[in-house]
Amino acid sequence: MGLVNEKTAAEIADGVRAAKSAAQSALGEQMERRKQRIKSVSKTRKSRATRERIMTAASELMVERGNTDFQMSEVSARCHMSKGALYYYFSDKDELVEAVFEASGDELVSAIEEAVSQAASAREALESLFSELARRMRTRSPLVLALTVELSSMGGELFSAVSGQLSRIVRIIGELLERGKGEGFVRQDVDTSLAAVYLCGGLVGTTVASASGVMQGSEAMGLSLMELLAHGVAPLGLRLRRDDGQAEGDVTQV
Repeated sequence: MGLVNEKTAAEIADGVRAAKSAAQSALGEQMERRKQRIKSVSKTRKSRATRERIMTAASELMVERGNTDFQMSEVSARCHMSKGALYYYFSDKDELVEAVFEASGDELVSAIEEAVSQAASAREALESLFSELARRMRTRSPLVLALTVELSSMGGELFSAVSGQLSRIVRIIGELLERGKGEGFVRQDVDTSLAAVYLCGGLVGTTVASASGVMQGSEAMGLSLMELLAHGVAPLGLRLRRDDGQAEGDVTQV
């Protein structure tokens, strides 16, 4: 009986030791995973900060020169890093330029979304949107550069970098126009999707004209764009209309 008890005790002791060992091993693996995760997060944050520093340097060169004619060595010099380290983050100049344009577009859309969220009405929100774009025209941001000087030369690659932001702006404008219907600011018969695309195209065209010197960006440009949106080019109180009962060019009092 005593032998059985001793054997049982030994088995229990072995089981306890095995369980303790397994628990310690699991804890060790958990601690190591946590350590690696913290290290990975720290490395990711550092990499993100370095990428942003590189993009800022490239953006400064682009705005200073009004084009993308810079050398990667100039960027590395501004960042105080080797070209080899620079190419670790961006495989070539085109990738860096596209990243700068995309980040500039994201920043613009974020600024527009913030301005819109603080507006009390659809009209006020659209005024904020146009004013923000007019401000970007005057400061010649990388996005303005993307829409003007480089759009034709870089082709599809660049367009893919900014088309997403333009689509988001079209969506924002469309939502504001729909909201404007409920506020009496927009006619009920307006196709807001078509109007949003039309307005966004006008905004891009205005940006190109401003950047090329055809027209000058000013603080009043945002208000001028709003006036064109609200009243078009017809005399106030008149709206061009075409239907079965009227010839093209007739006007209807509204």
